[in-house]
Amino acid sequence: MTKDHTIIDYKIIWKKVNFSLTNEEEILLTQWLNESPLHQQYLDKAMRYALEGSGCPDNKAETDEVWNSLRNKGLNGNRISSRWFSSIAAAIAALIMMGTFLFPSKKPHVLPVGAKRIEIIKPGSNQAILTLNDGSVHDLTASKNLVLTEGGSEIKSAGAKLLYTESKNTSKEIMYNTLNIPRGGEFFLQLSDGTKVWLNSETILRYPVQFDGKERRVQLTGEAFFEVARNEKVPFLVESGEQIIKVLGTEFNISSYKEDKFISTTLVKGSVEVFIKNKPEIKQILRPNEQSLINKTGEEISKIKVDPYPFVAWKEGRFVFQDQNLGEIMKTLSKWYNIEVLFAHEELKNIRFTGNIERYSDFGKVLRKIQRTNEVNFTIENQQITIR
Repeated sequence: MTKDHTIIDYKIIWKKVNFSLTNEEEILLTQWLNESPLHQQYLDKAMRYALEGSGCPDNKAETDEVWNSLRNKGLNGNRISSRWFSSIAAAIAALIMMGTFLFPSKKPHVLPVGAKRIEIIKPGSNQAILTLNDGSVHDLTASKNLVLTEGGSEIKSAGAKLLYTESKNTSKEIMYNTLNIPRGGEFFLQLSDGTKVWLNSETILRYPVQFDGKERRVQLTGEAFFEVARNEKVPFLVESGEQIIKVLGTEFNISSYKEDKFISTTLVKGSVEVFIKNKPEIKQILRPNEQSLINKTGEEISKIKVDPYPFVAWKEGRFVFQDQNLGEIMKTLSKWYNIEVLFAHEELKNIRFTGNIERYSDFGKVLRKIQRTNEVNFTIENQQITIR
């Protein structure tokens, strides 16, 4: 290692292993890693050393032995400045004295938060399956260019979004496409009228390739944010379970998963009319910062005042939980991270949390924020999380 290489404090590496870096420390670490491939090698080996179950004892003889082992597991003979090693040694000694060096003393069968298997639990990504009117299927997960023509409309995708262009085709036949977003996925869709739709994990949207000029109707299962292109002559309707939303041009979020007790619609801008499919006389008009709730029996619609941000933050790359129970939080996270969650005791689901979390963070960082409350602990085995 040349002399002009930056020296990094080992505490930053330790905090990386434990998924507790601040934003500033993450920047410093990234800069250091970009300086040399040897830096990345050292970080990888330091993390493997910790995750293999090597403990850090509290007496000097054993501490020296651990430190020598760590150095030997370093860069396989590549030189590291003595000043940098001194910095690392001092940091380790300080952490041991504070009792905060939390690597496991033995290799566990089920690894705790911060261990290796968390790193394979990555956040979701752009994924979608497009089914055309003729039944043909296209996987949009890979970032491959897709250009199709159907019903006179051009359909384009580059792996992150799907775009339809308005057609001048005068055919009266209405063709339908279906976009299916799997667990651990999200996708962006622009319909032929210019309406923009952000689709969350485990969501299905059925829609016409071209609208017929009388109404713009789509069918939704799951969760989506709509930014509807305004057209006062042709209303836009979203059919979701027992609910139908009618708008002319506005922005709103719908959550209508099959397992949920309620269908919720949260309005950000404009106004919407919400009514029950088979009982159109039962309806509510929503204004900004209002939310409607329809139970699955389709017997009534309630309306409440809300801060819309927590309900639409997922579109902006955040998870925002306001006094929400852990059962609901983990259900939301499980869809995005594609994991299975088990509760050791049912009452744990009722513990309430408030937090603002990056949607694209690794899963270890998310769990550490929850675990810092000292209310619960997590263990992880493969893609299964157990909460105790």
